[in-house]
Amino acid sequence: MLIQLAIEYPLFSATEAKQHAAKALFEDRKFTNVIEFFVEAFAFFATVMIVVYSLAQAALAYSYSRSKSSNAKPPVTPVGWAGNLPRVLIQLPIYNEQYVVERLLNCMAKMDYPKDKLSIQLLDDSSDETTEIAARVIAQLKTQGIDIEHVRRADRKGFKAGALQYGLGLNDSEFVAIFDADFLPRPEFIKQVVAYFGDPKVGMVQTRWEHLNYNYSLITRLMGFAIDNHFSVEQGGRQASDNFINFNGTGGMWRRATIEDAGGWESDCLTEDLDLSFRSQLKGWKFLFVESITTPSELPVEMNAVRSQQFRWTKGAAETGKKTLVNLWSSNAPLMSKIVGSFHMFNSLVFLFMHFFVVSMLLLPWFTHFSTGPLFWTLKVLIAISFIGMIYTFGTAQRLGDFTAGKKSPLHIVLMTVFFTSTAIGLSFANSWAIIQAFTGKVTPFVRTPKLNIVKKDQNEANNKAYKIKALPPAAYVEILYTFIFVGMVIYCLPHAASTFIEVYAYFAIGFGFVAFNTLKESIRN
Repeated sequence: MLIQLAIEYPLFSATEAKQHAAKALFEDRKFTNVIEFFVEAFAFFATVMIVVYSLAQAALAYSYSRSKSSNAKPPVTPVGWAGNLPRVLIQLPIYNEQYVVERLLNCMAKMDYPKDKLSIQLLDDSSDETTEIAARVIAQLKTQGIDIEHVRRADRKGFKAGALQYGLGLNDSEFVAIFDADFLPRPEFIKQVVAYFGDPKVGMVQTRWEHLNYNYSLITRLMGFAIDNHFSVEQGGRQASDNFINFNGTGGMWRRATIEDAGGWESDCLTEDLDLSFRSQLKGWKFLFVESITTPSELPVEMNAVRSQQFRWTKGAAETGKKTLVNLWSSNAPLMSKIVGSFHMFNSLVFLFMHFFVVSMLLLPWFTHFSTGPLFWTLKVLIAISFIGMIYTFGTAQRLGDFTAGKKSPLHIVLMTVFFTSTAIGLSFANSWAIIQAFTGKVTPFVRTPKLNIVKKDQNEANNKAYKIKALPPAAYVEILYTFIFVGMVIYCLPHAASTFIEVYAYFAIGFGFVAFNTLKESIRN
């Protein structure tokens, strides 16, 4: 620096050159220190927030495990319905479900409940051959004395929420059961669930989802693994600690008065089920999660279907939080219910923190010089804590939940946890974009999750019934880029693995690679 200044400014004296050199070095060092500070702070913040989420999940797992212990209070039990059975309406909101609509309608026709007390609405907003198939099946069912109505609207205003609200205006039944097109409730479902409404304070009963095609592919196993955690640790843990739970959009039953008291179905959130759940419970209605009653359903078999579903759930939860947080904290709910409820509505923010974590891990090697210093080991410890928390959470779900897929070994649970969380990282960019859209108020349509009636590995129908996409989603290009970047960083770090985050980079490469590969494969096939 001194020589350079002397050459460029020969009129300077040696003393002046030294002074300018010192000033330039100081300013350069100051700028570098600022960048390094912010990069390290960004990495620390992202990692801490993931740890907070992991520990919050572990706390729910602990509550759930305590509820399963021998000295815990008895599980939720039905009070029993006194007197004549009430009238029940089954609502079936569908949109372009040509592969499953016949199966759905035939399943509902088998419901073991007095025919004069049961009505069925097929809320059909379809624009394809689904409507023709449904009309044919409904005509056949009516000849059997089944009270079933084929409801068509002029448009899809309000999407699913709009269809449900529209259907309520056509029927005055006291209770309303709701099933998506891929759900196949057992014949005894209505009788079993009605028994829990003997308590007049109960406004909604949610049952546990089963999986018709859990073992179809790695994608279905990962999704089933996550959903099983929700229908044990999350729902069960919140209920066990006397906090708010939620209706999951299907596989449950409402007391009509609850829906009306809370203001009805609203379509300003993509997760209309979560929105109405909080509005209802803030009105004082009691919600029950009944783990012992199960409803078989179909898991999405394609990555693009998973991507669509996750986007809707992520954005909708953030929209609900944005809409409801103030009402929650200004209510008379207990403090713990407010805290747990806030985590509940904003748990999708973890995807944003995951992506912050990804970006911070990209920046650290190039803008800092911490090597194996305190921050390096602090981040390593925090990452380990988050993994331990998630393994405990998923392990509790698999160990104590009553799942048809059967109990898994500890090694299987660990591997599935690592691979599932890696896949969540792979979807973090797309889901972060969903959160940003939620907070900025960008309106997006309700995109259904396709149901393909594929439950067995030997059906070989995926190619013909694939979730059609016209082009790669924009996020897929970023996921492909991340895959190549992190594979390159793993290779680059091999010679000095001990002082790098090589295991984190491999973890990222697997997650982004799995999501990108399946997205590419499906788009090429289509």
